[in-house]
Amino acid sequence: NSHRVTYIHNLFQNGAATIAGVSEMFKERKRRGEIPADEEITFIMVTGDGGADIGMGPIVGTANRNDNVILLEYDNEGYMNTGNQLSYATPLGHATSTSHVGPAQVGKQFQHKDTIQIMAGTHIPYLFTGTESQPQDLIKKAAKAQWYAKNYGTVYGKILAACPLNWKNETRDGRNVVDAAVNCNFFPLYEIEQGITTLTYDPEAKGKKVELEDWLKMMGKTKHLLKPENKEIVEAARKEVERRFKRLKAMSEHPDL
Repeated sequence: NSHRVTYIHNLFQNGAATIAGVSEMFKERKRRGEIPADEEITFIMVTGDGGADIGMGPIVGTANRNDNVILLEYDNEGYMNTGNQLSYATPLGHATSTSHVGPAQVGKQFQHKDTIQIMAGTHIPYLFTGTESQPQDLIKKAAKAQWYAKNYGTVYGKILAACPLNWKNETRDGRNVVDAAVNCNFFPLYEIEQGITTLTYDPEAKGKKVELEDWLKMMGKTKHLLKPENKEIVEAARKEVERRFKRLKAMSEHPDL
């Protein structure tokens, strides 16, 4: 295929089960002598945030077995392949085809799922977040992910990626929109390595911190939130974003947390 690697396209929800099975097959065939003992393959599952919603059972099962694979969540805040339905990763107040803006409700009614922290509860060796707007950070984490998957077991990564069609922003602005999500603390860049949390980028320390509204105004799907009557929704979102970031920062500063 275009990636020039062996690729299995499977059902929406069973990516983790598939990659775990292929990984085990590889080990067994090595044991039998059917594959050279020195051959190495990195097994990677790529799923969306929607696929991580409905595939959470197999994902957690893979983590519990600690299979030698990388589970990669491509997060664009909704079910983008099937019509822009909300996922549990869709942020509070954001408009999707199943979280409308109108008299009865204003966008999604609850806060976004923190997938990395959910997966941290499975105690796998390495977890990370990344974005297309910070490529050097992502490349370093990719190298670590490959090493941990080979030597220790399951790795989970969550990458925020723009979806101009359904976010309703210009394609050329995608990287800037993602960067604003990082710099307003909505999408923190960090890693959890053998249970130790490390912030890999702090917008405040870099002098790049922006307000939540600076990110929201860049997308058509969130412009309704800037209206005065929706101020309470923005404040609720801000409070949760800052609570999560404050907690992450404390965990990064205190390894025992």
